[in-house]
Amino acid sequence: MMTERQRAWLIPPSALFLTLGVLAGQSVPRSPMPWIGAAALLLAVFLFHGRSRFAACLLLAFVLGCAGASLSFHPDLPAEGNYEVTGIVADEIAFTDQGHAAVPLTDVTLNGDPFPSGAYWTFYADELPEGLTPGREVSFSASLYHPGGADNPDGYDFRLSLLCRHMTVGLYGNDGLVIASPSRFSLKGRAAALRTRISRRLVAVMGEEAGAYTSALLLGTRSLLPDEDQRVFSRLGVSHLLSISGFHVGLLIALLAFLFRGLRLPQRLRLALYAVVLLGYCLLTGWNQPVLRASLLVLAMLGGKLLNRPRSGFHLLCLVYALLLLLSPVQITSLSFRLTFGAMFGIMLVTPVLTRRRVFESRHKLVKGVLRSYAFAAGAFLGTFLPVLSAFQTIPLPGLLLSVPLTLLFSLLILLDWLMLFLLPVTFLSGPLAHLSARMTEALLGVMRSLSALDGIVLWTHAPTWLTWAGMILLFVFACVLVRWPARIRFPALALSLVLVVLSLLPLPHRTTEYIQFSAGNADAAVLWDRDKVYVIDTGEEDRYALSRFLRQNRLTPDAVILTHLHRDHCGGLKTLLDNGIPVSLCYLPEDAEASLIHEDVLNLLAAMEESGTCFRTLARGDVLPLPSGEATVLWPERGKVRRNRDANDYSLVMRITLNGTSLLETGDLNGLYEHYAAAPADILKAAHHGSASSTFPDFLETVRPEAVLLSCGSEQRVADFTERTGLPETSVFATSLYGAVRVVFGENAYTVIPFHAPETGGEPIGNP
Repeated sequence: MMTERQRAWLIPPSALFLTLGVLAGQSVPRSPMPWIGAAALLLAVFLFHGRSRFAACLLLAFVLGCAGASLSFHPDLPAEGNYEVTGIVADEIAFTDQGHAAVPLTDVTLNGDPFPSGAYWTFYADELPEGLTPGREVSFSASLYHPGGADNPDGYDFRLSLLCRHMTVGLYGNDGLVIASPSRFSLKGRAAALRTRISRRLVAVMGEEAGAYTSALLLGTRSLLPDEDQRVFSRLGVSHLLSISGFHVGLLIALLAFLFRGLRLPQRLRLALYAVVLLGYCLLTGWNQPVLRASLLVLAMLGGKLLNRPRSGFHLLCLVYALLLLLSPVQITSLSFRLTFGAMFGIMLVTPVLTRRRVFESRHKLVKGVLRSYAFAAGAFLGTFLPVLSAFQTIPLPGLLLSVPLTLLFSLLILLDWLMLFLLPVTFLSGPLAHLSARMTEALLGVMRSLSALDGIVLWTHAPTWLTWAGMILLFVFACVLVRWPARIRFPALALSLVLVVLSLLPLPHRTTEYIQFSAGNADAAVLWDRDKVYVIDTGEEDRYALSRFLRQNRLTPDAVILTHLHRDHCGGLKTLLDNGIPVSLCYLPEDAEASLIHEDVLNLLAAMEESGTCFRTLARGDVLPLPSGEATVLWPERGKVRRNRDANDYSLVMRITLNGTSLLETGDLNGLYEHYAAAPADILKAAHHGSASSTFPDFLETVRPEAVLLSCGSEQRVADFTERTGLPETSVFATSLYGAVRVVFGENAYTVIPFHAPETGGEPIGNP
């Protein structure tokens, strides 16, 4: 039999093996999983005696993680097609930049049959249909599709994002939409409706800005917050204050504890009330995962004290971590999940070591409290360093310094907001509190906006490498409170780990030449990375982040942005670059590009770029741009022959780019009526206008004679039509709708085309020897 101490110390390694099982099970299909699980369970039973029980438990944890991940990451999905749908609106309705409404649905039925998970519903609408609010029941006809994964290097994984929110399919369309009161009880729907009513009431009594922030701080409704303000919190390194999490749950429990202490309630009754309140709060926030995690951890700690079986915070944290991972293995891919447990593990393992140092000691209680607060902030900072660096490639320099005072101020604000919310039905009491909270919110936002606007407030670096991970693991090992290292070993090891982390974040020289065509739907975005020079060729749509994510991941600042023409599907992404702090110092445009028919939003964007310091230059036939590995020769348009008020596609920039002896013809969206002016032999062709029938005519192909064709498009049907129309073999057409991003690596008189992933229809990378 294992002793109590042995059982307690079984929790952390079991959580670790559970994690390893989840990571291994992500790629395991559902079909062989029962056989793998049965074999592993038989082995575990065989080991489950004597001293082998510990190993058997770890094996069981691994098997459970692997099986759970296989089921969670590969759910059974209905066939794609048209369905009659009913469901309950489960959250606020958001609008995308393309005019699509995005709505999460719960309690879904498809053709009358209950569907076990939620669905992500989108439809085109100039304005929101009347009565479409959270909690209402909707019926309509829509096309069901299976959400896709990441199609670009380090790109956004739409499928995993929906799985983390318990949605497995997408629905598009709203034919025959009927909005009515729910015909059946929906707990999530009722909670969403209540959350919306409270949010609107807060906006009504506090004003639009303060009410929106109070709603975000208490209920998690961030849809009302401006994107720019959310970036302010991120730049200052205090995003955790804006996203309801353990910090907010802790304040709520502190407020309740103060109330219960005054009422002198028995301990067991207090625990029961805590559980009821936290359950209600989880429902009210839409089963927000950080709230659920914090609630379980708080209840575990309070329950242990009540039963006189307290465990260390580290063991309880591992227990809650393992429980949540068992319930939803897909959460391991969520940034929120990593930040929550990263911060908590940092506080549990590193903070105690810091607080033992003399520098954190003081005879004055106030000074000691402030110093210990910084020790907690340092532990949380170290625990979240890698997740933040992986997601944003930034180190907010003032984050650690500002964290303590801003946390204190926001604690006071949130406690005030809770009091105001509890007293909201009593107008004469809630009114003054609402006014005070609104003024305090405005003052805090003003200070934070001013600080965020300071130059150099954020250190931009590339994504962490294996060396960064090694350094951080070494740091945690030698800073961990669970191991008593001698000072002569601990401090040199910590210094070495910090040196490794710093060295890993220094920019490295780039020796190769490559061209990346990103998967951006029916839009164009590409990067030419030629040794130490970076050129962006078109930027895609505003709401597609593949380009900016790639630049940030690799800490790249474009030497120039080349826009083939000024249509939004080629230049709309400029706004995303600027919003993400990626400077555009030089921008090339085709001759008289602004004389074409272009949208007013594009003109405003160009004006904003010019105001920010961007220098604009024009290109025309005969211009040559020198490159480290070759040159780019402009073939179209001709200088002085551009007609005004014509389609921008007619005068789209065409360049023949020669790199290490290999030529690539970049054609933008050139219309087929003009492409014979820009026809030139090339090894690789970037097909014009997303493969539409208005371009890439037979005579043009006869002149170019490409060995490989890059096709940026959003549908497989477009690929089939293009292949049939041009007569090109399908294996030589690398379409982003099939292959995802396509990367071309240029060697000396050789090249290799490497797709991000191979489609089910086949297709292999090609290259010339």
